[in-house]
Amino acid sequence: MKKLSLIILTVFLNMALFSCTPEELTEDTQEPLACCGDGGNIPPPPPPPPPGGN
Repeated sequence: MKKLSLIILTVFLNMALFSCTPEELTEDTQEPLACCGDGGNIPPPPPPPPPGGN
């Protein structure tokens, strides 16, 4: 019985320490997210190297 109560205590302690709170979730969602067209112009990639190399 002593081991069972220790296991239950450990489980509840872990749940209390690592649980997600609603305040943390609402703080994360208030940051503006980049969307279509918000990033400006993206430069094209550099041209590929000529065949044959050095």
